[in-house]
Amino acid sequence: MSSVIPPRAVARSPWALLLPVLALAACAPQADQASVGAFRQSVATGNFQAATNVASQLAMPAANGRGTELLWSMNAGASGVHAQDWPRAMNMLDGAEDLMRASEEATFNWGSTYRFGTYDAVMVNAYKAFAMLGRGDRDGARVELNRMEERQARTVQRFRDEIAAATAAAETQRNAEPGRDDALRNAQASPEVREQLQALDRWATYQPFVNPTGTYLRGIFLLNSPVPGDAEQARTAFERVVGISGNNPVVAQDLAAARQAANGRRPPPQVWVIFENGQSPLFQQLNFTVPMPVYARGGGVTVRPVTVSMPRMVAQPSAYSALQVTGQGAPATTLQVASIEGVMANEFRTRYNALLAAAVFEAIAKAAMISGVNAITSAGRNNNSTGMMMVGLLADIAATAAANVTSSDTRSWYMLPREFQAARVPVPANGTLNLQAVGGPSERVTVPTGRSSIVLVKAQNPGSPLTVQVFPL
Repeated sequence: MSSVIPPRAVARSPWALLLPVLALAACAPQADQASVGAFRQSVATGNFQAATNVASQLAMPAANGRGTELLWSMNAGASGVHAQDWPRAMNMLDGAEDLMRASEEATFNWGSTYRFGTYDAVMVNAYKAFAMLGRGDRDGARVELNRMEERQARTVQRFRDEIAAATAAAETQRNAEPGRDDALRNAQASPEVREQLQALDRWATYQPFVNPTGTYLRGIFLLNSPVPGDAEQARTAFERVVGISGNNPVVAQDLAAARQAANGRRPPPQVWVIFENGQSPLFQQLNFTVPMPVYARGGGVTVRPVTVSMPRMVAQPSAYSALQVTGQGAPATTLQVASIEGVMANEFRTRYNALLAAAVFEAIAKAAMISGVNAITSAGRNNNSTGMMMVGLLADIAATAAANVTSSDTRSWYMLPREFQAARVPVPANGTLNLQAVGGPSERVTVPTGRSSIVLVKAQNPGSPLTVQVFPL
């Protein structure tokens, strides 16, 4: 729950004071852990059709089949791509995009809606482009890749505005209650916060709100397009990726090929092996206690330890270090093109100060409300009236429930990989490529001859099988 009630606005009526505490208890999240576990197990074992079935139900589909819950619509759509369930993948991803658009047009009070990141928004369109290619709809794939770039630019500004609004709100609260500034400084100095910031700062070289994955896929598509002007756009796309990924030989070859194509010398067909490797970071609840001023009824102030809840980003392992790709030519090994972990860490770091301020001020407000409830409880027990005794009883229940409610959002798009790796090889004359995960399983795949293609490979966890599909370009 994200609403914060100013401590000095504690109501005089015991019933009015009790209502917000009951509301805190009502915000406790309810999750179908059995279904979530079944989904994750299906993904880990490469059974993406089963994963799509579970996620589609958790997305709470409407009559048109589109999900009404954003995060599980995204999970259902991405797993549908890997299951090659193109109709359901498109339906769920279309629904996710509708929900994202609705939240972009709303105010910053997200409520229970998943607070998606720029990397989420970009990957919705990227997966839609894969689904279009899977259906053989190149024009549709082009539209999605163009939307992806437009959405990224639009979402960058959206999140900058959100952070500016959150920072301004925090500043207003700090000015209204000078003691809150001390509370925020105490939280910033806590060992838990310092440790998290140090872990995030190692990704400082990544640009805020930029996901190179979609830009790289768009560059590959445009490089293999016969439409005039596309080669020049491919060159621009690869230059952007080089600026993020650094000295990556695969992207350097792509950029050189795009420059030649822009000058009228089209390269021969190639195969791009794109490896969705591992699991993107998850978020866990981080509770830490710091001294804070708590405003009691009547305007008194006491300093007491207050527990603050924040999300903590936890890195997950890669499935395998790389894929070795062999055909009829020289072998190649996949290299990292985009770190989703780095993209997520940088965005989380950019938003961290605003999130911390909101969590601290909410904790102060919650402590003040519970302090008031304790006073009501004592009054109820010392007063023989039935009404006051009932208020005291309800206050006990509400305070107990509210004390166990966590306020930080720890949700994330489970289907995103830790990183995207890529390798680039000439099309084998016999159309056969061998894929070998380093220290893991292998797969043989058939690719079209005489034209370029993308081989998309996914492995979610160490020991997961390789899920492979081919997209002709």
